[in-house]
Amino acid sequence: MRITGGSLKGLSLKSPKSSGVRPTSDKVRSAIFSKLYDKINNATVLDLFAGSGAFGIEALSRGAKEVVFVDKDTRSLKSNLSLIKLSNFKVIKGDVFKVLNKLKLDFNIIFIDPPYGRVDSKRLLTTIFKNQIIANDGILIYEESIRTEFEVIDKFCLIDEKRYGDTKIYYLELAQ
Repeated sequence: MRITGGSLKGLSLKSPKSSGVRPTSDKVRSAIFSKLYDKINNATVLDLFAGSGAFGIEALSRGAKEVVFVDKDTRSLKSNLSLIKLSNFKVIKGDVFKVLNKLKLDFNIIFIDPPYGRVDSKRLLTTIFKNQIIANDGILIYEESIRTEFEVIDKFCLIDEKRYGDTKIYYLELAQ
C-alpha cells in the first residue's frame, strides 16, 4: 500500500494486521483523489474508520489543511503517521458514533470506510447530519461492499457512484 500522489507520493504504508481489515486499494484511492482534485487543497478532512490512515495521509500529501482520523484501534495509523514529517492532523481513538457526537468542526471532505456490512449507513449519515459536521459545499465519500445495502437519507443527495471489483464508492453532498 502506497501513497499515490502529492508530496508523499510513493511512501509505503503498513496495513493493520486484523483479519477484518481491508484497506482501500491504491487504485481506488487514486481514482477517488482524481475526482477530488479541485477540492482537496486547503480542505479539512475527516477520515472515519481510518484503519491504516491511507486516505487521510493521501489527503495531507495532496494539500489538505487538516485531517482528523477516527478509529477504535489506532496502532497501525500511528505507526504510519510516524513516517511523515507533517503535524496538521489529529488522531481520535474511539467509537465513531460517540466521536461524531463530540466533533465541532465543519469538514469539506468526509471519507467513510467502515467494516463491510457491519455499519448501518442510514444511522451513520443521520449522525453526521445531526451534528452538522459537513460543510455546506462538502462532499462525503462512502466505501462499501457491493453486497451490502447502502441507503441514503433525504438530507443527502447521491451525486455519483463507482464500482471497482467488489467495492462500491458513493459520493454524496448535502441536499439543497
